[in-house]
Amino acid sequence: MLPLASRDNPNSIAVTEPCWLAADHHSDAPDSPLIDWLTDQGSLTQRLTAAGDGEFAVELLRQCEAPARADEAAALGVPTGSPLWIREVMLWSAGQPRVFARSAATTASVSAAGLDLQRLGTRSLGELLFSHPEIQRGPLEISRYPADWLPIGRQEQGCWARRSLFRRSGLQLLVCEVFLGAWQQLVSTPLSSH
Repeated sequence: MLPLASRDNPNSIAVTEPCWLAADHHSDAPDSPLIDWLTDQGSLTQRLTAAGDGEFAVELLRQCEAPARADEAAALGVPTGSPLWIREVMLWSAGQPRVFARSAATTASVSAAGLDLQRLGTRSLGELLFSHPEIQRGPLEISRYPADWLPIGRQEQGCWARRSLFRRSGLQLLVCEVFLGAWQQLVSTPLSSH
């Protein structure tokens, strides 16, 4: 488990809040191929697996209760600082960490969801979500992601991220995926091949 850092402090003033918007509303949205990956509605797990020639792994960094950051609170409709179930992982493809993912939901909704989210371990959350057709994905939003919110040792400046809400009978699960610098080595894989 990683210690709580500034990325969990809802009162932190050292971190610039992300500006989550639909890609077509972002004045500085990235060009292809990154924008294609950011706005792809499919499973990022499947895309990373294919881009890495079948080599994919989930590294569980931590899964715990933590206070809601302002951006998470707004998306989930709860007060800033409310207790949330948080899951942070690193997604590896072709032997490199490519994407940092942070998922958040109210602790009550995780218990009521019936998806056994607490026991995922190193299994892919995306694989679970996309295997249940009753789970609905909301619109994708993109933003630059604050380096201070990334795990220690992976704090890269200027990374783009995407997030969306997944809903199922009372569960609202906010999934945020941050594309790290090592992701760029995978961009030669066109979207149409997945």
